[in-house]
This record gives sequence, C-alpha cells and structure tokens, in this order.
Amino acid sequence: MKYLKNTWYVAAWAHEVSGDQLLSRTLLNVAVVIFRRSDGSPAVVADSCPHRFAPLHLGRIVGDNIECGYHGLQFDGDGNCVHNPHGAGVIPKGCSIAAFPAVEKHGVLWIWPGDKERADPQLIPDFSYLVEPGRKTVFGKRHMKAHFELITDNLMDASHTQFVHKDLLGSDAFARSRHEVIQEAEAVHSNYVFPDSEIPEAYKAYFDDPTLRVDYSVNFRWLAPALVRNSVSLIPLGKTAAEGILRTGTHLMTPETELTSHYFFCHTRNFKLDDEAVDERIRWWQKTGLAEQDGPMIEAVQKNMGIADLDSLNPVLFSIDSAAVRVRRLHAKMIADEEKDSTARVIPIAAKADHP
Repeated sequence: MKYLKNTWYVAAWAHEVSGDQLLSRTLLNVAVVIFRRSDGSPAVVADSCPHRFAPLHLGRIVGDNIECGYHGLQFDGDGNCVHNPHGAGVIPKGCSIAAFPAVEKHGVLWIWPGDKERADPQLIPDFSYLVEPGRKTVFGKRHMKAHFELITDNLMDASHTQFVHKDLLGSDAFARSRHEVIQEAEAVHSNYVFPDSEIPEAYKAYFDDPTLRVDYSVNFRWLAPALVRNSVSLIPLGKTAAEGILRTGTHLMTPETELTSHYFFCHTRNFKLDDEAVDERIRWWQKTGLAEQDGPMIEAVQKNMGIADLDSLNPVLFSIDSAAVRVRRLHAKMIADEEKDSTARVIPIAAKADHP
C-alpha cells in the first residue's frame, strides 16, 4: 500500500496519552508506542525492542525514556538506547529503534512518517477551533475495518445522509438541495444547501421550537491525507446566522493497515456550552450515526470489495460522487509526485486555514 509520507497524520487524541501511560497503536502498517516525556511532550517510537523484539508498550516510562519490560533496556524519544543494565553497560552499535517526529497541537497528537528534516509543525492544518474559548468539543474514536479512503468517500458525499441516516438527518428539502464542489489549491470543498427545510430530527432538541423552518447547510472540507471538517448550520427563515446554530464535525482518518483504519471524530458547537445534556446528545449521535450506521455500511462495502482497489472495480459513478472522485485523484497525484521526487515538495497547507 502506498501512503503519502511527507505530511502529518493523527496518532491519537491528546487526552488518550497522559502521565505514565503507554499507548500501543499501528499506524501506516508500523507498530508504534506513544508516550509522554517528563515535560509532557509526546514521543512516538517503534514498538519493538531490538534485543529480543519484545513489545515496548509492555514496559514502563522511566523519566524521559521507555524501559523494555523484558530485559530493562531504555530508549529515549529519539529512539536511542540510553541505558543497558547488563554487563558493563556497553550499548551495542545498532541498538536503536525507529522514532517519528510528534507534535501536540489543538488537542491532537500528530505524527510525521516521512523525512524527519521536513517535519515542520507549521504544516499542521488549523484545527484551533477544537480548543478555543467560546466553543465546546466532544471527542470520539472508532476502529474501522475498512480502507481510510472509503471513510473519506462517505464524508464527502452527504447525499448518503438521506438514506443511511434518514431517521436522523433526513430533510424534506432534499429534492431541491444544491451541491457544489470547489477545489482551492490542495483543499476540496463539498457544499450542500437544503433551503427552507424542516429541522432534521438530530437537531430538533437544540431549538426551543422544533417546528421552525430553516436554511440547512452542510459544508465539507478535505485536506490531505484524510482530514475532513464539516460545518453544519441551521438558520431559521428570516433570521441571521448569529441567530442559528453552528456545529462543526471533525473527521481525521489514519490508516492502520491496508484494510483497517483509525477514525478520530469530534463535534464542536457554539451553543449551550455548559449543558451536559447536549454533550450526551452528541455522544449519542456519535454512537448511533457514526458507529452504528456509517461504520457497518462502510465496513460492508470493504468486505464486498475485498482487497481490490476501488478504481479497478470500475464503479458506476454519479454526480454525487464528484467530490470523492476529486479527492481520490488529488491524493493519488500527491503520492505519485512524492514518489518521483521525495525531496522536492512538501504539501503546502496554510498555517491558518478557513475557519468555521
């Protein structure tokens, strides 16, 4: 499987790794262990001791190092063996492990699998809205038995919400909805507008009057390798945007293997920030909509496809597929360009992207 290398992938939510915790995870077919140094900074190293290949996540953290639970060798966050408790303590040549640049930013732990010299944190897209004042974010995660691009396909095609999520997101304005696909440099936008719509069931609890008619819009933005933001707004007819509600979904996919993925998702809102009932409602949506509706459908698609690449199966395409097709082609071009000259190009993602 070919992956884009000189870019940032999500390794974990920041809150998944704390204190002396060791987190074992496979990313891009590489088993890694994630931990924090004594100053709180993240480290990501290969999850295998070079002595007897014991998984390092079965060890413990000692200061800034990770100690192998089998024979006590210690490795720092750069992969260097820094302590050998045996014999005269001599550290053999080659006694080191792979390490990956890691950064914590906007509540996310990021990993760079490519050329270490080019791992610029300024290339991490702007997801500051996840942690900024005046908003509340509810985080979640799901392991997916599917290729990560299938999850992206699902997100960039919001028409599926009228069928997979009909009971929750169905709109009586679907037949007159408008859809546009826009590519700006290396970002792809898939924008939907449902004018004069009933409030979908999933959002009725957020309005004092759930019978209101609203202009309902759903906008998706994709950035490489698989970073999708969707902004949902519901504005009562005749009202201003400030009088409506805005909820932002963030969907960050990282390949685990060729046929499995880590799906990190969260939802950020600008209303009822201290209302635990709203938090629970969002958790319910994440469980129902993403885990119980989207998840099984996407995994069933992968099961039907087997190990075949989507394009090799010659799928029938419709206009609803235009954004997903654009994303796949752009992503494939980035990989091809990188293979031609791995030193010539870093994905130019703006440090400050358009903000919901």
